[in-house]
Amino acid sequence: MATNIENIGSKGIKNANRKFLGEQRRNNDNGINGDFTDIAAVDGKTTIKLTTAFKSNKTKLKNNNPILIAGFPGPGFVGSIATSYIIDKLNMQQIACVESQFISPGVIYIDGRLRHPFRLYANVHHNVCVLVCEAPILIHGIYSLLDTVMRWSMNNHVKEVLVLEGIPVQGLPNSDREPIILSGNEEDENVTSARVIDNNNDNIGSNVIQFQDQQVGTSNKITNGKTNEHTAFIGGISGGLLSSCLSNGIQCTAVLIPAPSGIPDPEGAAIMIEAISKITDNEDLKIDVKKLRDEGASLKLRMQEIIRSVQDQQQQTDHQVNQEQQQQQKSIYG
Repeated sequence: MATNIENIGSKGIKNANRKFLGEQRRNNDNGINGDFTDIAAVDGKTTIKLTTAFKSNKTKLKNNNPILIAGFPGPGFVGSIATSYIIDKLNMQQIACVESQFISPGVIYIDGRLRHPFRLYANVHHNVCVLVCEAPILIHGIYSLLDTVMRWSMNNHVKEVLVLEGIPVQGLPNSDREPIILSGNEEDENVTSARVIDNNNDNIGSNVIQFQDQQVGTSNKITNGKTNEHTAFIGGISGGLLSSCLSNGIQCTAVLIPAPSGIPDPEGAAIMIEAISKITDNEDLKIDVKKLRDEGASLKLRMQEIIRSVQDQQQQTDHQVNQEQQQQQKSIYG
C-alpha cells in the first residue's frame, strides 16, 4: 500500500498520524499486508529506510510490541554512552537508518565501519529497539524527524518510549546520585506527570532540561522506580520526542541523571541502565553495568587528578604573583 503523503504543517502531524494508524488497523483487520519497507514523514523530507537484512523480518517487531530506547548527545554524553552499551550487551543489529535533509551531512566511524549517523537497532528477540542520533539536526527539521519516528513507532506497535538524558551540573557528581524518572503515563499512581513540552521556537536545537521548585541534587529518591518530586521542562529533540509520544498516545518515560557538561560520564550511564531495569519488566534489559562503572571510576580518578593538578598550578601561580607584588612594593617604598 502506498502511503499517501500530504504536504501539511507541524500542526497537522497529530491528525495525520492518527489517520495513518487508523488506516493501518483497518488494513490489518481486512487481512491486507502493506509494504512498509520505508516510512516517510508527512512532508516527504524524512524517511526511515530498513536495512536489506531486516526487510524479511520486519513483522517480528509488531508481534513483540517493543520498547524503544532513545539516547542523544548531551551532558556527560550519558544518553549516547548508555545506548551504545545496551546495543553492545544485547548484541543488537542495525535495522534501519533515518535519512533526512534536516540532518547535517556526514557519517560516523564506529568499530571499524562507517555508519549512518541516525540509526535504529533491534535485539534478537525483537522486543527492544534503540534509536541513536550522532549528528546535528537543523532546528526547522525537528518536526519532520519526530513525525517519521512516530509513524515508524506506531506501525511497529511500540508500547513505550524511554528517553535517556543528562542534567547539566557543575563539577563531578557524587557516586551516590540517583536518577530522576519522569513518566507520561497518567495511569501510574506513583508519579505526577511532568510538564514535558516540545518547544517550537528557534531555541530547540539543543536539549534543555530545567527543574522548577527544587534544585537538582544527588539525593533525589525513587519510589517504586519513579519520582514525583519535580516539575520539569525538557526541550530539544528529547523533549520533542516525549511530546510526540504524548500526542499520539504512546507511553513515554524520561530517565534523567545529573551529569557534567563536556566530560564523558560512564558512571551516570550505568546508573541510568540500572534504572531502566527497575522500571521495565523486560528481562533482556537486566544488564550488568560493572564495566561501565569501572570505566566511570577510572575516569573520575583521572579527572580528580587533573583538577588537583590545575588547582596546585593555580596556587603556585598565585603565590608567585604575590611575591612579585611584594618585591615591587619594597622597591618602590624602599
